[in-house]
Amino acid sequence: MQQTKASMFILSMQHAWVKFGWLLLLIVALMGLPKLNLQPSIQAYFSKNDPELIALSKFEQQFGAVANLQVLLIGSQSWTSPHQLALLQSISQQLLLLKGVEAVSPTTDLALQSALPPTLAKQLVSEDGLSVLLSLNVAPNIAEQAKLVPELFSQLDTVLQEFAAEGISYQYAGELALSQQYLKVLKHDLSWFAPALIISFTLLFTLVIRNLRWLAAMASCALFSLLLTLGLSGWLGLKLAAISAFIPLVIISLIMAYCSHLYFAWREQLVESNDSYQAILGALEHKFSPFLWGALTTAVGFLLLNLSPSPPIADFGLMVAFSVLVNGLACCSLLPWWLKGITCSKNINTKQPAKLVNFSLLLKYRRVILLAALVVSLVAGWAVSQLRFDDDPLNYFKADNAFSLSRDKLQQQFLGLHSVRYQLNEQSDDPLARSEPLSRLLSYLNQQTEVRQVNSKHDWLDWFAQDPTAIMSMSTVQQSGLDLAKQAELLTVWLQPLSNRQLIEFEKRVAQWAAAEQIKLSPAYSSNLIFAKFNQANGQAMLLSFSLAFLLVALVVLVLKRSGYLMLLALLANAIPLLWVFALWQLFGQHLSLGSAVVMGMMLGIIVDDSLHILLKVDPVRGGAQLQQGMASITPALLLTSGALTVGFALAYLSDFLPIQQMGLLSALTLLLALMVDLLILPLCLPHAKSRLSAELGGSHETTCYGQLFCRQASDTELKLAAPYCQLEQAICRLTIRVFFSTHRGARDTYAAIIVRRTISPVGVSAASIAI
Repeated sequence: MQQTKASMFILSMQHAWVKFGWLLLLIVALMGLPKLNLQPSIQAYFSKNDPELIALSKFEQQFGAVANLQVLLIGSQSWTSPHQLALLQSISQQLLLLKGVEAVSPTTDLALQSALPPTLAKQLVSEDGLSVLLSLNVAPNIAEQAKLVPELFSQLDTVLQEFAAEGISYQYAGELALSQQYLKVLKHDLSWFAPALIISFTLLFTLVIRNLRWLAAMASCALFSLLLTLGLSGWLGLKLAAISAFIPLVIISLIMAYCSHLYFAWREQLVESNDSYQAILGALEHKFSPFLWGALTTAVGFLLLNLSPSPPIADFGLMVAFSVLVNGLACCSLLPWWLKGITCSKNINTKQPAKLVNFSLLLKYRRVILLAALVVSLVAGWAVSQLRFDDDPLNYFKADNAFSLSRDKLQQQFLGLHSVRYQLNEQSDDPLARSEPLSRLLSYLNQQTEVRQVNSKHDWLDWFAQDPTAIMSMSTVQQSGLDLAKQAELLTVWLQPLSNRQLIEFEKRVAQWAAAEQIKLSPAYSSNLIFAKFNQANGQAMLLSFSLAFLLVALVVLVLKRSGYLMLLALLANAIPLLWVFALWQLFGQHLSLGSAVVMGMMLGIIVDDSLHILLKVDPVRGGAQLQQGMASITPALLLTSGALTVGFALAYLSDFLPIQQMGLLSALTLLLALMVDLLILPLCLPHAKSRLSAELGGSHETTCYGQLFCRQASDTELKLAAPYCQLEQAICRLTIRVFFSTHRGARDTYAAIIVRRTISPVGVSAASIAI
């Protein structure tokens, strides 16, 4: 009944109106491509409803936002000289004229004029005086629009390059500079991924398939699905961030892999029909069940990425899930159209594939292989238990990247990019009562190894105490718009370079100390801290999505095979590769980051496909020969699909973005280990065939044992002929064996043998053929 429904569905997809519908969808998708929403800002990774982000926004409205762009100016002579001061003022004035630049902070100029305390001036002027940091406030809408960011930096380059003759060089730092690098990552990755993908897949498939019509059909399905997915993304306004550069790679790799399974099934069907059109229809029907359930599990696996708190990651999952489902329909509709008229020729290899894996030999060493896999898995489980969520968004680029160079320069010559801000909420009217908690807090913070410097109103008071003439600078500061009244409540803590985990631990430790000391201190405010907490929440969401995908796999196998053992086998076969990969990840000193956490959420839906092909298409085994025959038609497809996916995901290592590199590397390793498990371990665990005779006898424990002995020798024809006689003697068999069940084993075995002989004797099966 299932095959009939499958064939009816496949035939319905061949109607002309279906192809006309595809054409309309393609036109609509092409119209949506210009609407693609590229989000270069790091803020794009956060939901607008994130309470941490809302709290930070309110805090910045009260105390002023941190400048989102910093320009590091390096001169050939000290910036304290009158000539260099004049150049700095000229640069500031020209930058203010640029579209989108709302303000240029005067604090650098004040620091050079000794109008700021030394601790504040240290943030802006290097010790040798050759480097200064100029802070710019750029309109927020600039960072949110991919077209405006390059335009702004092009204008900045034009202005700053005019001063190159004066011996001035420059670098960019800050949040907007990070956004610029994200955009460059997207352009770099897409420019490299496209040709690398074409070359790799061309070599891979021409060495195996060697048929231009098939290659064109596969490429058309991949391109069609990709265009529909991108068009849908444009119409729905889905967010595409730097991590989204990985999407075309994932989509094309998955689609080419799915088509490979159909190619091998088509080749087998072509031998019988010698009609390409009928062969592909037969292949689609033959592979319909694993193809359907594989596509659904993959799509649901990616849809579970919507549990992530990050919109770009959630949209990533939605786009890939949609493309997988579209590809399933496109294969049923477009592949037959492409393959009409192909006949069996010398260019198509229709011979039985060579023995790629000797399963008889594997069965011989079954216990050793399974024991080794168990030991490795136990060690891997211990290693994975040591993994921790950790990351650093400022280390996402290579060491020679422009942003990495400016980051290192700021950490060496200034106070760096890691800081948090606090508000002291003491309500007392007594100045001494307010100063005492602040003094204790400053003393505690300065004792922490993570802290480089703390800035507060005490910087001004200490400066005035050491230099009475410094109070004359107050008028200059007030004219610049710096509100010292607000500074009395504000603390800025400059930190050593910290990872996400270290930053969260520091924030918790300070909060616990303040609570114990009864100091009314606000939460820590910092975009880096928000990203750290987001990264941790995202990792936990990916663990949840992995668990749900795990349950989905169990449910699918249980529904299709109605076997608890096969369900457990499917879970183990797909959990072991991920377990081993993340164990290796931990042993090499890595951690769970933005890229590696996403792998947990998405890979289970991919690697389960090959396991489903084995569990749904390989019958319970009776020995090495039968297992070899059952795996013969599946193994070449598994090798090609896993190879295609591995090549596709491994190309992600060409990226300039660390999360994409990690996603590609871990995905490729997972696919390789999943292939090894599917070919070397899973077949060894397949259940042995149960006797049809046993089923006729009622399936009891006792009769099953002896029915299996009979099935080792009896043919299928003999079993069919014996079935009526089995029914006649069914009651006798049950009663007699149960009576003898508690007696001596030898007597019971002998009597059972007699029953089996009597059961089959009418059809001419000799007693000598029954091995008991």
